Amino acid sequence: MKVIILAAGVGKRMPAVTDKIPKCLIKFDNKTLIERHLESLSLLNLKDIVIVIGHLKEKIKEVIRNNRNSFNMKYIENEQYTKGSILSLWYARNELDDDTLIMDADVLFHEKLLTKLVESKNKNCFLLDENFEDSGEEMKLFVRGNKVIGISKHNSYDCDFIGEGIGFFKLSANDCHVLKNILEEFERTGKVNVEYEDALHELV
Repeated sequence: MKVIILAAGVGKRMPAVTDKIPKCLIKFDNKTLIERHLESLSLLNLKDIVIVIGHLKEKIKEVIRNNRNSFNMKYIENEQYTKGSILSLWYARNELDDDTLIMDADVLFHEKLLTKLVESKNKNCFLLDENFEDSGEEMKLFVRGNKVIGISKHNSYDCDFIGEGIGFFKLSANDCHVLKNILEEFERTGKVNVEYEDALHELV
């Protein structure tokens, strides 16, 4: 399984912090979020890592330089990182050639959640939080019959329950191919100021 970590974004809601460092370099217990990601991936023996970088990219490279030898790691630069996050995934589209785990780089999580996602028998899986407060900014997953039927911040769908997507999902190689085509269509038609979840909505 390949892993794509999306770490290019600016983090517009925390400018006092993210003007100086990428959001994924915020520390918890003296360890950055991106280092926590890599530590958890190593425990799961996931070694093929693609990191999409953009905003303050050299700072990210510097922090994880000591971890590179533990992984088959590749950087991809999102040159348009001030636009929608869909472009981060679009720049990495040619890496969508295998079963793939896609992760936002700026998430604090318990490694047990990642283990549950990776080891799930379902080929396509999302992690979500049912116990969330809806401020209107959360990317919501609408679930019916144990399947995600819609992904949106503002739209609503007839469903059994709603959860906040935490930015981790697993896709089969076949669906990665479909997602790649969707990403290319978004870029071709100029829909580049949207989130990558908009492409996932088309997929589901």
